[in-house]
Amino acid sequence: MATNIIKDSEKTFSSPLFALYFISLLSGFSMGIFNPLISILMKQHGVDEVLIGANASAYYLSIAVFSPLAGVLIRRWGIHWIIFTGIFITAIATTMFPLTDQVTNWFLLRILMGVGICLYMVAGQTGLNLYANSKKRGVIVALHGAAFGVGFIISPLIGSFLYAHYPEYAFVFGSCVISLGILVVFALDKTLQEEKYLDALNVFKKVQIALSGVFIYGALEGIVVTLLPVYLINQSLPVEISSLPLPLFMIASGLGMIPVSYFGDKYGHWKILLVSALVGMGTLFLMLTIDYVHAITVGAVLLGLSVGTFFPVTLAMIGNQLSKSEMPTGSALFTASFSYGCAAGPFVASVLMSLLGDKHIFSLIIILLLLLAINMLVKSSDRLQLSANK
Repeated sequence: MATNIIKDSEKTFSSPLFALYFISLLSGFSMGIFNPLISILMKQHGVDEVLIGANASAYYLSIAVFSPLAGVLIRRWGIHWIIFTGIFITAIATTMFPLTDQVTNWFLLRILMGVGICLYMVAGQTGLNLYANSKKRGVIVALHGAAFGVGFIISPLIGSFLYAHYPEYAFVFGSCVISLGILVVFALDKTLQEEKYLDALNVFKKVQIALSGVFIYGALEGIVVTLLPVYLINQSLPVEISSLPLPLFMIASGLGMIPVSYFGDKYGHWKILLVSALVGMGTLFLMLTIDYVHAITVGAVLLGLSVGTFFPVTLAMIGNQLSKSEMPTGSALFTASFSYGCAAGPFVASVLMSLLGDKHIFSLIIILLLLLAINMLVKSSDRLQLSANK
């Protein structure tokens, strides 16, 4: 395949980057609107909660499992064709959801959705790092994440309204919205050199810290969304208090992305990730030990500003640590790590809660953050020692 060398863009809003921001906005919209709509649809057809949960898990696992293949396809066919294919698959699968009432079909369609979203997520993250100016990479990645967050926040409101008044059109509307990405996808007309052999294990070793960070973020996000509401109910907190932590975490995470990523560009993403991990670990420990009614709300904000910003910081680290030919593989590993975290976090945390008590809702995250911090400190020490020897 012919090689088309991708140079750093000097602008934060160049045409390719704007296209990726727009696609990210649509991606957030589609994930925010379809996830609750599918659960509501299955519930209205009398499907058991366990199967509804399993259906959601199948979605995340399909993203994780298919990610490595997505990286291979990007090198073979180019970023724009993979995003186009992912959007097409997702649009078709979601349109077909209300056309059947068979649980088996819903599982197959949800897996197909996961494959489609995996394609344009991995390709979009690859393109983001390839087009980004290395000096502004963190901020560019944060803008990409902010666009996703805006779509994710507004879509459930629109989706719920449509499903309540026009249920037959809700899924079609969502499919049409995500299909708008096709209008801008061919601004991404760059291709990559297809290499006969690429050592994925070597790529993994290079970005192990970043992958650990995004796995922790995925696990925390899954716990906050699925288990935190249950934990707060069990603590018998007032309704006005128990309803605050989730939105506060999401808002703080969204608002913190750009400034934290800016500091990452300025002082180094490694240092910012380590500081965020330590702040997050301390915050979680205090949230679970201080018996104060507002500790959980203050902690949610601090958690959003620290661990909640892991996604853009770690994705920027991927871009800084890999060559252009390694970028698709790195993006695939990144998406897989995030998805595995989303799937594993709530499961392990729920087991710990059932065995050791509700207070252990965040024990898994505290342990993972501690291990990440220790690993980073050891590697930092090794770097300093190597530098001194030279």
